[in-house]
Amino acid sequence: MKKFRTALTVGAMTLALGGLVAPAASATTFPEAAHRGGISIQRTWHATVQCQIVRISDNNVIGYDRADGSGNSKQAAINDAKRNVPVPANHYKRHCDAKRVW
Repeated sequence: MKKFRTALTVGAMTLALGGLVAPAASATTFPEAAHRGGISIQRTWHATVQCQIVRISDNNVIGYDRADGSGNSKQAAINDAKRNVPVPANHYKRHCDAKRVW
């Protein structure tokens, strides 16, 4: 009778969770577990950077500009955001800081 009660409890918990109980073997679906033979799920990172905009003729900072980017790693997202910063003609960008990475 005790085994039946345990099976009934597990079955009721499974139904309460909507049948979404995953076995422990499939819990290794994150990238850090890929070396153990699990399925790897790629994560998309996002970043916002802010850069100084500098006029070439007199080397003065005229302001700051921000841009967003995304990539498969933190650094790839930051690099993509740096590429997306709009730079006017006869200007360049410098000192790009990552303001937000998620």
